Amino acid sequence: MQTLIKKGPFESKLSFRLLKEKFEELSVSNNPVAQFQSNQALELFKKHPFLANGELSLSECESHRVVIEQLMGYLFPVALTTNEIKTAIYPLTNFTFYTSARLVNILKNSIYNLDEIFKMLFKDHIDGYDLIPYAVILNSYYQYNIDLDRPKTLKIANKDGSIRNYRVTFNADFMEIYPNENAIEITPDVLDELLTDANNKDVWKQYFPDNSWTVEGFGIVTMTDTTLDETIDNFKTHLIQPNNESFFSLKENIRHIFGIPDLELGSYSFEHNKLIPPHPYDNNFKMLSIEKGDSVDCKGYACDKVYRQLFVENKPAILSNIERYDELTKGNTLSKTLLKQGFKSAVLIPIVIDGNLQFVIEMATYKTNQLNAINMVKMETLMPFILSYSARSITEFKNEVSAVIQQECTSIHPSVEWRFEEEASKFIQKRNTGENPSFNEIVFKDVLPLYGQIDIIGSSEARNKAIQSDLKEQLTQTKNLLNACLEEKKSPYYEQLTYQIDKFIYELDEEFQTNTEQEVNRFFNIQIFPLLEHLLTTNINVEGIKAFKATLDSELKTYYKARKEYDDTVDLTNKKLSCFIDKQQELAQAMFPHFFEKFKTDGVEHNLYIGQSITQNKTFHLTDLYNLRLWQLQVVCEMEAMYYNEQKEFPLQLDVASLILVYDVPLTIRYRMDEKQFDVDGAYNVRYEMIKKRIDKALIKNTNERLRQPNKLSVVYSSNEIEREYLNYFEFLQSKNYIGKNIEIVEIEELQGASGIKAIRVDINYKLNKIENLFNVNDLEIIE
Repeated sequence: MQTLIKKGPFESKLSFRLLKEKFEELSVSNNPVAQFQSNQALELFKKHPFLANGELSLSECESHRVVIEQLMGYLFPVALTTNEIKTAIYPLTNFTFYTSARLVNILKNSIYNLDEIFKMLFKDHIDGYDLIPYAVILNSYYQYNIDLDRPKTLKIANKDGSIRNYRVTFNADFMEIYPNENAIEITPDVLDELLTDANNKDVWKQYFPDNSWTVEGFGIVTMTDTTLDETIDNFKTHLIQPNNESFFSLKENIRHIFGIPDLELGSYSFEHNKLIPPHPYDNNFKMLSIEKGDSVDCKGYACDKVYRQLFVENKPAILSNIERYDELTKGNTLSKTLLKQGFKSAVLIPIVIDGNLQFVIEMATYKTNQLNAINMVKMETLMPFILSYSARSITEFKNEVSAVIQQECTSIHPSVEWRFEEEASKFIQKRNTGENPSFNEIVFKDVLPLYGQIDIIGSSEARNKAIQSDLKEQLTQTKNLLNACLEEKKSPYYEQLTYQIDKFIYELDEEFQTNTEQEVNRFFNIQIFPLLEHLLTTNINVEGIKAFKATLDSELKTYYKARKEYDDTVDLTNKKLSCFIDKQQELAQAMFPHFFEKFKTDGVEHNLYIGQSITQNKTFHLTDLYNLRLWQLQVVCEMEAMYYNEQKEFPLQLDVASLILVYDVPLTIRYRMDEKQFDVDGAYNVRYEMIKKRIDKALIKNTNERLRQPNKLSVVYSSNEIEREYLNYFEFLQSKNYIGKNIEIVEIEELQGASGIKAIRVDINYKLNKIENLFNVNDLEIIE
């Protein structure tokens, strides 16, 4: 055996003198057992006096192995040797002279030998220096109370691939440390110096020269298996950090805790007396006792006893023998689903949070009785952590749901989120100090608006044409059905219905009105559909009626082809335009933070507000406004060009037109708590909203021509300064081939509450080459 441990200032002497003295002390005690064993041990010392007289060499120890083992039998009881993990060692060495049977078995099953284990154990002593022997000198000899101990642990890998963890302790009861002639006195001043620079081994060497101290006797190393404890600690850690990786580690932890390598873990949720797949907060789990995709009524899930245990009393249900349970209960969803997967024992653990059953954890194994009422005691240690994790996960999931609802339904734009957080922080602080706080209104003053839209031209007319087409086709097919019925059976009622259909077709062709669709639908619901159901029972034109009904939309019960093409076109238009402006908006926010919102109609509208009050930590300059106005022009041109380039994918080819309103008067916007949105604030500011709503259908002054026209971008404004600014922008966009050569300035008819409004109209180039970078006012000179 190789010497691994550096002795430093110590001389080691193997001796049993201290053990003999201990037995002598016990031999006069009042404990009869202690007296009996001590007298037996002292008899051995009497027969072999060399054991307590001086130092034993390795060879002497080996030659007297039998008597030494007899002596060690008092410290390593034979009845416990297969349970305790212990070994006796020479002082401050890695040489052992007696080892318990359990440690021997551990070494046989391990990939390490004893030398390698001691190397791991005394790594500090091998690679550097260990302070423990010095602490023993300072504490036992000088009576200083110095804590230099370090917890020692070992991980021992077995041949089967498993790893066991052990905590190691060292018993020095039978060791004595005393100074030699060259030892240096450790005074309180020296102690201060040592502890001030404790990590400097040169300082320790200075006061503890080589061979200055003797260590006599022997030590006992005891190992305690802490694998289960560490597995439980790992289990807690994986509960704290739930994710896919942690879930599989979690399952491995439970497998180790129960000692079942193939144990399976599952879960299902409980809602309204239904057992359903796990919620998103535990979506790593699969269901073991319910088929994937099934929703099972809890009363039909298991027998009455298990139902009562799980769903009424909320206690674990243990099926140690599933096959026997299946026979006794005549089979049910629980037993049959488990048996189908080969499981032979299972445990179902209800998880109750705040008095409500939230979900059930499933554990199942492939051998009978592997899970039972006895080993389920282990779950008592784990349950507090499982419940804590479950409650936290459910709370976090609900918070996430709330966040998604706020984001998707009552969104707070990131640019102004800081102001809401600021007010919420004040609210919480006041509430925590016992006040009754109110959430103050969120107001942004002196912001400049930008408004734009891209809408389908003539959307109402296109929709009316789709309605006319569908209704006319439906009426025509119905008329053909009735005529076919008249051939089989003459009926004045059929003729009257045919007349009514002809009248509807005439109205659709000649004088379509908004209520025509409702009248036709009422006609079908009250007269046609009941008649067709009756004709099916009398076997009149059955195939024709079935073919007609197959052409109708199953939900709307109406012919829905042209209208579907229109609706799909509008939907695709909105999605394409909305997605495009969202991506470009991210780039615009990087230029300068501003509030942004969009609305889907028969196209997409957007509002932007920019100003000093919007931003938290940046300084606003008019240049930021100019950059945003140029960005708006660039994006609107690119959006419309994108629309026409992808229009071939749409069911209908409808035209769109773009419109921008430039308003140069600062506004105040206020967040309306009841409506969960921002609105302009104040009577004067409402003028901006009025203009926005009316320019959509505005006419050019002294004409019947609409301002908004296909293929044109219209910019509405009311001041000469804005006109010069935007003419400069358009000159720049012409140079980039974004718009055509034609630029016109028109006056708009007087609107209610607004006069003197003008517009610049330009032709958008649909074949423009989109520039990835955003245009910037540095790219042009703004004409003042």
